[in-house]
Amino acid sequence: MTADGTCVICGGRCLGPLLSLDNVPALCNRLCASEAEAAGAPRGDIILNYCIDCGHIVNSAFDEARINYDGLYENTLTFSPHYRHYAQLMADRVIHRCGLIGRNIVEIGCGRGDFLHLLCEPGNHGEGYDPSQSTGRSAAGLGSVEIIGRNFAAEDARDADLVCCRHVLEHLPRPMDLLEQLRQSMKADAAVCFEVPNGLFTLDRLGIWDMLYEHVSYFVPSSFVRAFVGAGFTVCCVESTFDDQYLWLEARIDDQHSPDGPPARPSHALYKSFAERFTETVAQWRQRIEGWKSERRKIMIWGAGSKGIMFLNLLGEAAGAGIDRVIDINPRKHGHFIPLMGQEIIGPERLLQNSPDLVIVMNPGYVDEVRAMINGMGIRCEVVSA
Repeated sequence: MTADGTCVICGGRCLGPLLSLDNVPALCNRLCASEAEAAGAPRGDIILNYCIDCGHIVNSAFDEARINYDGLYENTLTFSPHYRHYAQLMADRVIHRCGLIGRNIVEIGCGRGDFLHLLCEPGNHGEGYDPSQSTGRSAAGLGSVEIIGRNFAAEDARDADLVCCRHVLEHLPRPMDLLEQLRQSMKADAAVCFEVPNGLFTLDRLGIWDMLYEHVSYFVPSSFVRAFVGAGFTVCCVESTFDDQYLWLEARIDDQHSPDGPPARPSHALYKSFAERFTETVAQWRQRIEGWKSERRKIMIWGAGSKGIMFLNLLGEAAGAGIDRVIDINPRKHGHFIPLMGQEIIGPERLLQNSPDLVIVMNPGYVDEVRAMINGMGIRCEVVSA
C-alpha cells in the first residue's frame, strides 16, 4: 500500500485487511551474538492488506528505517544438498533458455554470489550487487564473477544480456520503481528472471512461518505478472518452484504483448478466511508443543532461518520455552541466538552430546535430508515437519 492507500503493484484503490501481528523480529536473518543481544533485537509490526484487484499483499506498517542489510545479515541456503540441487537446476534452465555463453549477467541482491557463479561457469561474466558483501573478483568455471558491495542502480544493467534477481523484490517498499527503471535501462534484446516467495503457498497451504517483517510484499501469481506487464516487460513464463514455495518469472525486453494475460487472482474467500486459519494453526502448534512437554520430551527445531525464527516467535514464550536449541547446518550461525526468543543455534554434531527425542523440521522440503543426517549419526528420534 502506498502513502495514498493504493496498491503498490496495480494502483488499485480497494484494499482489504488480512492479518496483524505485533512486535515480531524486524530482521530474522541478522546474527545475534548473545542472548542479551537477541532479547534486544529490533522489533516491528506487521499489518497486512490485500488488493481486491490484483491480489497483492503488502505490510502497510513497514518502516524502512528498521532494516539494515549489513555484514551481519546471513541467509545462505547452499549448505543444504537439496537446495544446491534446486539452484543448479534453475541455473541450467536459465543458461539453456537464454543461450548464456559469453554473455554479461547482472544479479541484484546476489549475497555471496553462489547462484551467479553457477550462471557464469559456462563462460559468462557476472556482476553481483549486494550491500552486505565486500567487493571482489573470482573465477567461475570458464567465466568470472565480480561482487560489488553496494546497492544496485538501474544504469548497472545497461550492458546486461540477463538480469537475475532472487528474493529481493519482496523486500522493496516500491517494487515497481525497480522494474520500471530496469525496463528503461536494459538493452532491447535482454531478458530478466526473478524469484520471490510464493504468497499463494502462504494463503492456501498455510506456509505461515515465512511471514516476515522484512517482506514488504507477498506476491501471488496474478500480482507477480501484473507487476512486470505494468512495467512494460513481455512475460514469457511464471510458475511455482521449490515445492511450490517460490514463484519464478522470466520476461524479456521488447514491445510485444505477453502471450497470456495475468493468472486469475486467488478467490476472495481465501483471503477472508486467512486470519482464522492462521490463528487455528498457531494454536494447534502450541497445543502440540505443550503435549510433548508434558511427556518430558526433549524438543529441538531444525532450521534457524526465517521459518524457525518466526515459528518460535509466533508460538510465544509459553510454548517456545519448551524448545531450548535450534539446529542449523550453516556454520556461520552456530553460537548465535534466535532474535527475541533467545534459543542458541547449534550445529548437527552437537546432537551427539545432547540428543533430542523430537526434531521439528521447519521447511517441509528438507525433511528427507534431515532424517538421513540424523539416522547417519545413529540418533533415534522422531522427525516431524512444520
